[in-house]
Amino acid sequence: MEFDFELINKFLENNINIHPEAFEKLKNLDESEIERIINEAKLDKEKPLVITPEYLKKFEKRIVVVKSRRKKTIAEEYEAEIRIKRDITKKSYSKGNIEGFVDYFNDRYERLSRILREREALKEASTIEIIKKGRFSEAKIIGFVNEKRTSKKGNIILEIEDPTGVIPVVIMSDDRELSEVAKEIVKDEIIGISGVAGRNGDIIIAKEIFFPDVKLNVERHRSEVPLSLVLISDIHLGSSKFMANEFEKFIKWINCEIGTPRQRELAERVKYIVIGGDLVDGVGIYPNQENELVVKDIHKQYDLLWDYLSQIPEHIEIIIIPGNHDATRQAEPQPAISEEFAEKFYQDPRIHMVGNPCYASLHGVNVLTYHGRSLDDMVSNIPGVTYDKPAEAMEYLIKKRHLAPIYGGKVPLTPESYDYLLIDEPPDILHMGHIHTVGIKNYRGVVLVNSGTFQEQTSFQKKLNMRPDPGRIPIIQLDTFKPTIMRFVS
Repeated sequence: MEFDFELINKFLENNINIHPEAFEKLKNLDESEIERIINEAKLDKEKPLVITPEYLKKFEKRIVVVKSRRKKTIAEEYEAEIRIKRDITKKSYSKGNIEGFVDYFNDRYERLSRILREREALKEASTIEIIKKGRFSEAKIIGFVNEKRTSKKGNIILEIEDPTGVIPVVIMSDDRELSEVAKEIVKDEIIGISGVAGRNGDIIIAKEIFFPDVKLNVERHRSEVPLSLVLISDIHLGSSKFMANEFEKFIKWINCEIGTPRQRELAERVKYIVIGGDLVDGVGIYPNQENELVVKDIHKQYDLLWDYLSQIPEHIEIIIIPGNHDATRQAEPQPAISEEFAEKFYQDPRIHMVGNPCYASLHGVNVLTYHGRSLDDMVSNIPGVTYDKPAEAMEYLIKKRHLAPIYGGKVPLTPESYDYLLIDEPPDILHMGHIHTVGIKNYRGVVLVNSGTFQEQTSFQKKLNMRPDPGRIPIIQLDTFKPTIMRFVS
């Protein structure tokens, strides 16, 4: 037997030995296949100490099965129809100075003001400057929430600002209905207020509060053909908590290799997969992360993920946005993951590397995908909002018509001259991830979906009392919006 000591050393460096019979098979494989086997062995929960011929069979079987399945699926009958309607990638023009911040907030104010003025009650909204002149008893204004506090008497006091000035707005403690509404108000969002002005125009007593919100009974776009959309996120490949076996089950299901007849039929209709960020675990993202990494090179993390995604059938289009663990800037909106780290992804014409957030039309259905980092702000600032019910947190964001309304909270925001996080046109489907919990809800015709994770609970999540909901995948039928959750956890 002729030994290839370089090949043997590659495995030994990762504390893995090679059985002599397995060695004969390995030496005939190219370098990329060797890397894939090493990386998957490291991620395998059983942590094989010796690569045996039996262990290699799962790789052989995977390739043979995928290539041998030639039953034409429903999704193969239709050409993809993708239109990226909004994406920050290669369009970031942040000035990074005071003027840039002014442009950013002016853009947010002007666009959300237009939405609020569509309400009958706010069509005649005036400026704070006019209210302060004390000429009117009735006051209707639209402005930013600069501050929110509670007085000693239990009244809620809002400091509201528009381009002409600042004025305090009081919500009386005995107005229980309005006080309840006020609980969901957060700093920096834009709201409309109708109330009574003080005699000198120096204060407003609120009687109604208006959020930009989504109109009732708006007809949504539907696909005319029976295709489905798979929504996943937070794969976190590279982490010791990455659920390799469950993700392999997902790959087999999407190839119609496993599942009940009904589940396989569902897989046959899948035309699109949207991945909502945190593809890999990254490096140096949270304290002591290195203790929970099995792949500590971020380039290798992406290469290993590519090995999985390359097994997805060719007729399925994949849209990928970044998250806070991915290789792009932390400040939102985020451009697409850098080609430097994910070169293989860019070489595949069916993979669309876009920024966070991304607004896309898939077979006529408008899908807004945002990684969801601002959900942390919703949990921290709105009473009753929890990580266990992500769709409820998402509902607050769609009501505010902004994906990250709080400036200076848990989400670092770049002051672009155009606010890419503002929701001008409500989508048919709003997809988020980040908090690792599955949730689906219909809010005024918008399907809200949080897509869970393929990562078990980390030590960092334990400290935050975050309980992940791994291995569950939402699928949405684009012609009916009927949701299904596939479970890949044993």
